[in-house]
Amino acid sequence: MRNFAFAPQKIYDEFTRYFPLATVDVIVFDKNSFILTKRAIPPYKGLWHLPGGIIRKGERLESAAKRAVKKELNIDVTLKKFIGVYENPVRTRHDITHCFIATTHQGNITNDFQSSSVRFFKKIPASTIPYHKIMIRNALALMKTKM
Repeated sequence: MRNFAFAPQKIYDEFTRYFPLATVDVIVFDKNSFILTKRAIPPYKGLWHLPGGIIRKGERLESAAKRAVKKELNIDVTLKKFIGVYENPVRTRHDITHCFIATTHQGNITNDFQSSSVRFFKKIPASTIPYHKIMIRNALALMKTKM
């Protein structure tokens, strides 16, 4: 995978004051369970969340989704379905995220610095980021119809 440059923190902070961020989130399934990680850093510290991240300039959506999962969980995934675009305008940031359903492909799951733990769930925990709950509900409904 190609490495994409990160903006210096000062530029990133200034940008997020005025513009939304294009992001990806991935719901990784293994049979009837999905993976969530518990945030160890702001925003949403202490809440369960989906692996994902900011799309870099020149990066395709699918590549960004696979990169984010690899970075956060140390696994390779197979993207199965694009389920939609979701918006999360909050005080600190405004994300416009592109959500995918994926399945595990290979690797041993480990978390990076952003998360304190990783777990498989069959039901959405109450302490999940609110807009991630919506994405997971939509994915679970699609899974019931056997994509």
